[in-house]
Amino acid sequence: MSAAIRPVVAIATNRRELDGHRFHASGENYIHSAVDYAEATPVLLPALLDISAIGSLVAGIHGVVLTGGASNIQPHLYGEDEEAESGERDAGRDTTAFALTHACLEHGVPLLGICRGIQEMNVALGGSLHQHLRHVPGKFDHRRPREKPVEEQLAPRHGIAIRHDGLLARILEGAREVKVNSLHGQGVKRVADRLVVEATAADGSIEAVSVRGAKAFALGVQWHAEADPGKYPVHEKIWRAFGDACRQRLESVAG
Repeated sequence: MSAAIRPVVAIATNRRELDGHRFHASGENYIHSAVDYAEATPVLLPALLDISAIGSLVAGIHGVVLTGGASNIQPHLYGEDEEAESGERDAGRDTTAFALTHACLEHGVPLLGICRGIQEMNVALGGSLHQHLRHVPGKFDHRRPREKPVEEQLAPRHGIAIRHDGLLARILEGAREVKVNSLHGQGVKRVADRLVVEATAADGSIEAVSVRGAKAFALGVQWHAEADPGKYPVHEKIWRAFGDACRQRLESVAG
């Protein structure tokens, strides 16, 4: 597909600081996945506190990616007190991601949530989170193995069972179980009413959701699906399905 007619995909960024300089950033893997596998033109969207223009912005683009990030969603946003050692916060990212979720669903814009992104979709729609998944009885530690090289951290670690009649099963051509990576300390607790659970880990942790009755593609995955789609077919299929939905959006608004 010609770059001139590729769909435009907004990639949510995170606020970071380095050597006293603040900036909004996205991991390069998200950008490469959007370009090479979704076949889209990515633009980076700052983590803004002012969301007054989100609706008009989303109405003019063809897809949104809610990325992972080092920060965790503020617990008061899902009605809980903050537990000890529950990580960094990024209020601008929370505000922006929640607004993006609602705007995408309202305007029929394809939405892909990854890691923090699936948690944002859940909380934005009324769900809650486990602040420390590893402390929940019966759950295992889903955090990244930081002592290992990055390539090993991003490699598949455990299997997930896939809902047989769901969106993820269709994307993965009927697969009932696949292996995924695991780099998260938090996870979905109370599932929002609008969400459908698409996949779970062996310990019952929710690994993927879709949005019931969505006008367009709306999928959240707890693992890092932006990690080397050329090596991992599960990731490639997700990005290509997202890209197909973005092209449908492009064609519908262009027509």
